[in-house]
Amino acid sequence: MGFSEQEKLEELEYLRDFLNDVEIASEVIPKNQIFEESTLLICLPSVEDIMEGDEVVPEKMHVASAYLLDLDDTEKRLAKYLLFYTQIKTDISALSTMEVILLLNELNRTVRVGHYFFGEVDGEEAPMVQYRATITGADGENFDGGLVADTILEMGVGYDMVKDKLMQANEDCRKRKGI
Repeated sequence: MGFSEQEKLEELEYLRDFLNDVEIASEVIPKNQIFEESTLLICLPSVEDIMEGDEVVPEKMHVASAYLLDLDDTEKRLAKYLLFYTQIKTDISALSTMEVILLLNELNRTVRVGHYFFGEVDGEEAPMVQYRATITGADGENFDGGLVADTILEMGVGYDMVKDKLMQANEDCRKRKGI
């Protein structure tokens, strides 16, 4: 099921308005040279790390993007899908690929929404930890704003959880190796 660009923008703008009403910062970015799809950028609400007067730096921001998944028009679908995606930027240089994957597998059993994965990212030299969640909605209806907001809140918790575990594992590995 393909969506027209206008349909995508309308759905994402509806969600942006709902999220802003419940004080979750978000903005719609139309398809352009940087974004291949119309995108809803969301600040995951775990920004209590940023205290009043602190400098806002990327390491303290938890940003995710969401977009509508275009399905093959030849298949009849009753649902539509909204995908959320973010990258976890933290130092994992002391950990081997296997250590990262094993930790992510363990955390995937406990995260309430979405899943973590480790892999290549366009424009990055090294693979990185990524986090993704999907919401299903009924075709022809707006996504449930409350469900979307709850998913974003859970992603904020999941983001913090994996980042803390990775930082601790990296620090523990450095100590073991005497780095």
